[in-house]
Amino acid sequence: ADVASDTDEEEERELKDFTQKRCRYIHIPPKEFVRKEQLCALLEEDESFRVPSSASAACTAEGEEEVQDGLKTYGWSAVGSQFIPGYGAGASGDDLWRIFFDDNFLAVQKAPNPGARALLGTTSLGSMVVACFDRSAGQDRPISCYEVADLIFKRQQGSDGEKIAYEAEKGKEQMAMFEKLGAKTVNLQPPEQ
Repeated sequence: ADVASDTDEEEERELKDFTQKRCRYIHIPPKEFVRKEQLCALLEEDESFRVPSSASAACTAEGEEEVQDGLKTYGWSAVGSQFIPGYGAGASGDDLWRIFFDDNFLAVQKAPNPGARALLGTTSLGSMVVACFDRSAGQDRPISCYEVADLIFKRQQGSDGEKIAYEAEKGKEQMAMFEKLGAKTVNLQPPEQ
């Protein structure tokens, strides 16, 4: 007989309905949650979501035809994206997690999104969509609601601190290399008053 405990394997068995990797994009709605199983139930697979051809540039309502449904579905004015800190191009491993959102969410969206806030580490408003780019395959890979919920809970508990620090250090090393090559950096911090 299965006896519940705190191990990852037993938790995964209890939430087995959410462990199937059927979809490449999962919607994180702006809703509160307390337990992982509650978050798993809130997360929504969205196979119809389309990534703009230039994911680094905002795609507006006048932009690409294939992203129009996503804009309408989530009430976005433009599609923006970023890698989740600790899981970007400077991170080790093949899983590069990124999140898509209304590029004007601070001005346009009103509902706080605690799941997305855990992933980004900053204020997050409105609906957001998460994906995992597989570096070795060169494309977004199928993910599960359990996998996303687990990542959110680990972030809330501070488990990714080392990954974030590692990626930040790699970024500093790259900036130092650019400066040695003669590139000029710009300080985007506001002046102190």
